[in-house]
Amino acid sequence: MKSPRIAILVDTATGWGRRIVSGALDYGLQHGPWDVWIEAKGQSEEFSLPQDIDVDGVIARVSSAEMAIELKSRKIPVVNISGLMVKEADFPRVIVDWEMAARLAEAHFSDRGLQNVAYLGPLHLAHVQHHERAFEKALLKSGRTCHVFQPDTSADSNTSWHPAPEQLIPWLKSLPKPVGIFTWGFQVGRDIISACRKADIPVPHDVAVLGGDYDELLSDACHPALSGILTPAKKVGYKAASILYSMMKGGTPPKETIILPPEDIEERLSTETLAIDDPQTLQALTYLRAHACDGIHVNDILQEVPMARRALERRFAKLLGRSPAQEMRRIQINQARKLLTRTDLPMQEIAEACGYTSYTYLGNIFKKETGISPGRYRKQTRNISADLP
Repeated sequence: MKSPRIAILVDTATGWGRRIVSGALDYGLQHGPWDVWIEAKGQSEEFSLPQDIDVDGVIARVSSAEMAIELKSRKIPVVNISGLMVKEADFPRVIVDWEMAARLAEAHFSDRGLQNVAYLGPLHLAHVQHHERAFEKALLKSGRTCHVFQPDTSADSNTSWHPAPEQLIPWLKSLPKPVGIFTWGFQVGRDIISACRKADIPVPHDVAVLGGDYDELLSDACHPALSGILTPAKKVGYKAASILYSMMKGGTPPKETIILPPEDIEERLSTETLAIDDPQTLQALTYLRAHACDGIHVNDILQEVPMARRALERRFAKLLGRSPAQEMRRIQINQARKLLTRTDLPMQEIAEACGYTSYTYLGNIFKKETGISPGRYRKQTRNISADLP
């Protein structure tokens, strides 16, 4: 049987695009062999399928009506992996759950006691407007409002938009401090850090910056390094490839858009701050976060910061929305998630590294907090296809 030839029309200049390609290639290796055609390009460049290229199917970031019409004219299966809302692009679609990403961002800023929050992105794009509205919706539960940077309406309507420093710096100076800023993508976050450096605004002390995506190279290529949402780009590519393969064999594509949740937040120095004015509570929280996985209890915090237990709980509830014990458990479970995903440590060693004496106890708490066992979580995060719909 002839090996199918697949075209992948996705940029290779960003970590997001490269992870999309990697996921698709992983699926091809498992179900191929596939002959894959890729053209190295940047995200803002135009993509098209040359007429002399004969392929059996396409995975594409469909960014314009012209591109959608061109692909339709080829009369071959196409799967769209773009968040862009193009009316003509009525192909099967796999995208990231931006609403869940917004909730992660809100929780990340809340964990740091940041009451002032803001958003920056190219709002002349409809999918970025959706991203910003999702963030505002996530803020409603805490009663916070969002300071939104309004871009120059004369800006180009492509995804390479960057805010001009002469507009961005006055806006940054006008924001109440300290403030957490959530951005569309990682490049806008880099722009903010650069503008803050020019304006002598300390990051993250006065401005904490969280990128809407994390790029393995470029997010770390600024100072301080940029925290970002770990979007499931590799899973998007893998799922798109699985749909495409089914279509090429005559299968019926899904009618509804497949939406995959973000994986986590990659924490870097740009959000490493605690915006708490109360010195005692700040001291208690700093101690808790430094020793949460050392097997401490709330009484150990009270010995470090002498105060009534009820007073400590009341202050934590006001500033973080949870008790000291709940904050400790949150840190322990997050550490367990990282160790399960990034290491091959045995379960008992992971339990001990998170402050638990037994794996059974960690397993019970982990399942209660996440809904799945540690073993299942490790399998899902290691096996790209395990948790795909």
